[in-house]
This record gives sequence, structure tokens and C-alpha cells, in this order.
Amino acid sequence: MNDCKRCTLFLFGGYEIDYPRTEIIRKGWQRCGLPVVECRVSERWKVFQRYPVLLWNYLRNARKGSLIYVPVFRHKDVPLAWILSRMTGKRVIFDPLVSRYETRVLDRGDVAEGSLQAAHNRNIDRVSFRLPDHILADTEAHRRYYIRTLGVGKDRVSTLYIGFDDDLFPELPMPDHRNRLHVLFYGTYLPLHGIDTMIEAAILLKDEPVTFTFVGEGQTYAEARKRAGVLPSGKIEFLPSRPVGDLVDLAVESDVLLGIFGKTAKADMVIPNKVFQGLAMGRPMVTGDTPAVRELFRDGSHLLTVPSGDPGALASRFMLLKDDIDLRMRLAAEGCLFVRRYYHPECVAGRLLEIISGAGLTCAGTS
Repeated sequence: MNDCKRCTLFLFGGYEIDYPRTEIIRKGWQRCGLPVVECRVSERWKVFQRYPVLLWNYLRNARKGSLIYVPVFRHKDVPLAWILSRMTGKRVIFDPLVSRYETRVLDRGDVAEGSLQAAHNRNIDRVSFRLPDHILADTEAHRRYYIRTLGVGKDRVSTLYIGFDDDLFPELPMPDHRNRLHVLFYGTYLPLHGIDTMIEAAILLKDEPVTFTFVGEGQTYAEARKRAGVLPSGKIEFLPSRPVGDLVDLAVESDVLLGIFGKTAKADMVIPNKVFQGLAMGRPMVTGDTPAVRELFRDGSHLLTVPSGDPGALASRFMLLKDDIDLRMRLAAEGCLFVRRYYHPECVAGRLLEIISGAGLTCAGTS
């Protein structure tokens, strides 16, 4: 562990600079008193644009880093990171967050199973998961998937839960709304979110004092807006994507925040950012009852769960929370305490240091 305490983390690839998981790790690493070096280009650049610039930036800064960390979604940057690591005596950790095949074929369905594109995405997975010295998974469910489906050795993959950024998501006082409920969802309308389940629950409660705000746009947005058209005016408000500060402002007046309710394979394997964020803000969360969620959270203690894809069960949870403000307060307090104690950036970085130490990844040659 002593060597790990001297680690310089070398962030590498065409990654999104403020993506929550990447920012949490960077921030936690720095708060632990450890240096971070960034070798980054725009995530919008194609491979043929990225590689030359990444190569040049790496060679200019190679002596500063000891451990190459390839952030989320950067599967195509792993081969270059691996080549450079072998040239300069470093180790590579890849934090994929998802399998491309799982996302494109099994979840979004924008690539047909058995197609050339599906084979291409599976091949990208195989290469990007085979080359690194170590792989990070965001849940144990995902870790098992990587081992079972992609052939990653058990000793080469470890679980690092997502956590939340405590600079962006403060603890908020609960509103004192009695006998009514306001529900907030924000996201990108992916199939795993199960927006249809949320809308159908709202329809079941069309005559009840339960209102909704949906923030964001994405793949299933048009269908959601169309289906919500049967609801009376004022029942649901749809807002475009908002910066984090606006989301916090919306959460101030919300009694409940929503996780995900999709019935896809991917939905069963993830705990989305919004669950950690909502709990950290001191809001009761309702989300699908999945293997991943059960790894960390207790139904009725940290949050409430419902069977994924079941609008009737979700509507029942909303009515329970509407009628029981004490339950809302208790869930808010217990969930908030749990995530703020164990899943803030320093805790996430500390767990990463334990993974590095346990995997025997050397940190020699730090700046």
C-alpha cells in the first residue's frame, strides 16, 4: 500500500471531462493528496484524429505518470494505452462502465443482434477487456457479466461503486408537503430507465395529488410525451436537459426522486448515478428491484424498490409516500447518511487504491 500512496494517476483518452464517475475518481484521488496527470482529447474526435494527438501528449508527459487510467466508454482508446504502457513500463486500468455489445445490442437495440455491427461491437469489447492489466466494474453484477461473457479472469476485474460528487450534490432539507407528492426524474430516456413504467404509473394516479417533473431528452422521449398526452394539464411537466445546479434546485421542491425501472439486461446490472445523487441530496428514492441495487441498498431502509416494469407497484409506492410523511423523512435521512458516509469521492478513491494494491499493480516511477 505504501507504493500506492505515491501513485500518479494518468487519465488517458478521448473522455468526457466532467462525466460523473471520471470526475469523482479524479477529485477523490486529488483529495487523498495524490497527483493526477491528464492526457485528453475531445470525445467527439474519431480514432484517426485522437491517436496522433494522444500519442504526442503522452510522450511529452509520460515520465509524470505511473498508472494509466482509461475512463468510462473509452474502449477504442485501450489499444493505444496498452501499447504506450508497454513502451514506458506502466500498467493500465480500464474503467469501461459498460460493454458496448450489451449497450448497443441488448439495451438500446439500435444494433441488430447477429449483424456485422453487433459483431464489431463484440470484438471491440473483447480487445478492450483483454489488454488492460486490470478492469473496473461498477457493480458485482457487471463484474460477473464481464467474467462470464467476455472471458475476463476473476483476478483481473474488481468492483468500484460509482458514488457521488459532494461538491455538486449537497444535502437538502425535506419539503413539508402533506397529503401531496411531487416526483422528479432526470435522465437521457434510455430504455433501461423504463420511462414507460413511470408514465403508466402517473396515468394510474391521474386523479390523485401526485405530480411529476421529467427532465431530459433521448431515445424514448417522443413515445413518453405522446403517452403522457392523456393526462390532465399540470400532472406532468417535461423540461429539457438542465445543468447540475438546476437539477439541485428542482430537487429542493421534490418529495421523491426516481431511479430506473427498465426490464433490459443492462438495467439489472447497474446502479445509476442518479440513485447515489438523489440519496446524497436527502431525497427518498424509488427504483427498480434489481440484483445490482440489492448489492448495496436495503428496501425500506435506504430506499424503496418495486419490480422493474410494474407501473401498478410504482403507483402504490407513490401513494404510500404521499400518505406517510414520516416514512419520507426516515428514508431521506437513512439513505442520505449511508451514501454520504461511504460513497463520497475520497471513499471511492480509497477503494481504488485498495484495488491497485490488491492487484499488485506497481506504482514505481511516480513524479
